[in-house]
Amino acid sequence: MSEPTADYTREDRDGVAIITFTRPHKLNAITREMRVAISDAVNDVRDTRDLRVLLIKSTGRYFTAGVDITTTTMANPDRQAAKDITEYRRDYRRPMHLVHDEMEELEKPVVMAIQGVCLGLGVELAGSADFRLATPNARFGLPEIDLGVIAGSGGTSRFTRLCGIGWSKWLSVAGEQIDAQTAMMAGFVQAIYPEETFEADVWAFCQKLQTRPAEVQGSAKMAIELCYDLDRNSGRRIERLVNTPLAMRDNSALVAKVMNRNKKPAS
Repeated sequence: MSEPTADYTREDRDGVAIITFTRPHKLNAITREMRVAISDAVNDVRDTRDLRVLLIKSTGRYFTAGVDITTTTMANPDRQAAKDITEYRRDYRRPMHLVHDEMEELEKPVVMAIQGVCLGLGVELAGSADFRLATPNARFGLPEIDLGVIAGSGGTSRFTRLCGIGWSKWLSVAGEQIDAQTAMMAGFVQAIYPEETFEADVWAFCQKLQTRPAEVQGSAKMAIELCYDLDRNSGRRIERLVNTPLAMRDNSALVAKVMNRNKKPAS
């Protein structure tokens, strides 16, 4: 399936739902329609057995410059003044936070392939993904401070959780950017692939993900999130709770597969 628009494409291929930002003339600034497309893809991957991975990627020199601020209330003081603080807070959660929360809750892998500059909402989307793969050309920043706000859709909370207070202040307080190598050192990026082979390397990674047992991937995602927020002993209990029913199944076929894979060929 392929569904083109002016701003993005959606394709489902070989077990992977692919959203591609195709708005390079606007630095792939994220519109409401692009956010809806991501939300729809998350729902489809969640509900479709044959879709095992969600991949979000982009075209052009920017992964994204962030949210398209021309479509926000910040760019229109009259629209902003028409809401009281409760209405603003309520409506702020609907298009932004819910999409990111659903990405994080998805019991299947979410991969972001970041080939260029990734700012603002792009960093916040990436923080909701499971795997962030980059080229050496990738750069990351949270320029919201220059607009008089903080990165309020995960750029503060998720980035701090992933990379720590120091790097979070570097982006959100100092307004600085980090390159791909620094982002990998900070724990935000898990792999850097050469620009020449980036598409192929990302696709190979997405296909490799599908060789792992799907139900274990979902359980592992939830267990990891729970363990992060717990003390050491409570984390061990989560491991026991999650792993007991998995270990009590008949896993002989998986064990045999691993053993055959690890066998050395006869000389």
